[in-house]
Amino acid sequence: MGSGGGGSAPQPIRPGEAAQAAVGTAGAGEMMSIANQPVEQYANLQTMSELGPAEVQAQQALANQAAYQSAAAQMDIQSRVDPLAYAQRQMRMKAATDRLGQLYGQDPSAFSFRAPSAYQVPGTADVAPISQMAQGARDVASQLSLASLSKKGTDPRLYQINKGVTPATTAGQSYF
Repeated sequence: MGSGGGGSAPQPIRPGEAAQAAVGTAGAGEMMSIANQPVEQYANLQTMSELGPAEVQAQQALANQAAYQSAAAQMDIQSRVDPLAYAQRQMRMKAATDRLGQLYGQDPSAFSFRAPSAYQVPGTADVAPISQMAQGARDVASQLSLASLSKKGTDPRLYQINKGVTPATTAGQSYF
């Protein structure tokens, strides 16, 4: 033999051992998948709770901006394509509105509604700092389970990375 480390050559792997190791590895993977489902769902819920409201508000504000732009464009197109028909519609609407105002003793211009906040895209001021969210994610990730196998690739067992850290819980928020 050579003058090396003094170890013996590894034994060749037999087909039965390879199959056993493959089954053990697959079993370990399934065990990890099942054990980690609640952790993954908890992480999703935590992220959605922290970022979801701002994300939905941003999407709605952008949709409102697009709707407003579309409505304004429609009126602009009508007045350009057929300016006389547009003018007639506007005059009829104004005459009818003025007449209703007289009948009810109301000034029609007193009725309007504005909601500028419907078009404002929220920033991150009302969202937890990214460092806090990242730490929360690390705390949740520390709850993941990993698996180990025996040297032969059998006997899969789960173990947890860090059993001492418990993720913080957050109270739900209400916007009403």
